[in-house]
Amino acid sequence: MEFLMSFGWLIVLILLLFLSLVTVNQGTIAVITMFGKYRRVLRPGLSIKIPILEQVFKTVSIQNRSVELEFQAVTVDQANVNFKNMLLYSVINQDEETIKNVAFKFISERDLMQALIRTVEGSIRSFVATKRQAEILLLRREIVEFVKEQIDKTLEDWGYHLQDLQINDITFDQRIM
Repeated sequence: MEFLMSFGWLIVLILLLFLSLVTVNQGTIAVITMFGKYRRVLRPGLSIKIPILEQVFKTVSIQNRSVELEFQAVTVDQANVNFKNMLLYSVINQDEETIKNVAFKFISERDLMQALIRTVEGSIRSFVATKRQAEILLLRREIVEFVKEQIDKTLEDWGYHLQDLQINDITFDQRIM
């Protein structure tokens, strides 16, 4: 009977040891919480956490990410302009405060994407609304610079940096042409 008791404790001990090990993949940083409160970050590799008490709240990707955007804007002379854009962004840096900000700023990745897309669309629409249809094709670079200037501060507050914004295609409604 004593053998079974000591064997049981050994199994529990081994189980706790395995529960305390955490593997963080390259290109990500794990955010650890204890009882729902931020505790620390784990860098790539094998790490140890307190089993049961500490949880991996979220893993934050520090790699570049891209988003394709398609939307419509209206010029000052009421012409509909269709845009196809590619947005490239990443986490500003790997500092603990930045990672903490990225992990807790939005509920989910989907919410971040929605906010990011709406922010870029709004910036481009506000720029296009002040220009005439004939000017739009000539102002591609100015549109990009305006958007970068407008949203860079917002993205920094979220813990991200806009690497690049490319306007891949600008077309007008067939009725206008």
